[in-house]
Amino acid sequence: MYIFDADGTIIDSAKSIAYHLNKALDDFKIPEVCYKDVESFLGNGSTVLVKKALEKNKIKDDDLCKKVLEDYLKRYNDNPAYLTNAYDGIIDELSKLKEMDKIIVFSNKPHDILNNLCDEVFGKDFFDMVLGQSGNYKRKPSPEGIYIIKEKFEAKNSDIIYFGDTEVDIDCAKRANVLSVACTWGFRNRDYLVSFKPDIIIDKVEDISKIRRV
Repeated sequence: MYIFDADGTIIDSAKSIAYHLNKALDDFKIPEVCYKDVESFLGNGSTVLVKKALEKNKIKDDDLCKKVLEDYLKRYNDNPAYLTNAYDGIIDELSKLKEMDKIIVFSNKPHDILNNLCDEVFGKDFFDMVLGQSGNYKRKPSPEGIYIIKEKFEAKNSDIIYFGDTEVDIDCAKRANVLSVACTWGFRNRDYLVSFKPDIIIDKVEDISKIRRV
C-alpha cells in the first residue's frame, strides 16, 4: 500500500496556498507574507499556516486568527486548483503503482479542499482513498490517520510505504511504524530531511515506483 502526502509530494501547491493566504490577509489589512515564508510554514495544517503568517507580522490574536483562517479556507475551497499542478511525472508514477496496490492521499489539508483538489488535478476517484483533516482525528505527526487507513484496508504495517516532503511526514511514518520515504522536490531541502533520518530519501519523481517493501 502506498500512502502519499499531498502538498509538496504529489502536488505543487505552494503558489496557490500563498495566493489565497495573502488575499485573506489583505482582507484584514495585514501585510502579505512572501512565497518562501509560506513554503516554510507548510506541513502542519491550515491553522498553523495562518498562525505563522500572523506571527510573521508580529500579530498574536486568537480571534483574528480564526477570522483570517475562515476567510482563507473559503477562498481556497472555492478554487483549490488555482496555480496548482501535479509535479511532472507524478501521474505516470502513480498510475504504475495503481497496477500493483492501493494508492492513498493522506494530508493535514482540510478534507473537503483536499478531496476537491485531487478530483480536479488527478480526476475523480483516481485514488483508492483521500483522507484530509476534518477534526475527527489528530493531525500529523500523529499516526491516527494512518491507523484509520490501515483498518479500512486491513493492511499490516509491513505493507505500507509513506511518502512525504517534510519532517512532519517522516515523524508521522515513524510513529506509525511504517516505511518512511522523504521526497526532496517539495518544501524542504535534502540536508534538512536527512537530519530527520527517513528510511529512504529520493530526489526524483521517477524513483517513486522503484520503492518496494523488503
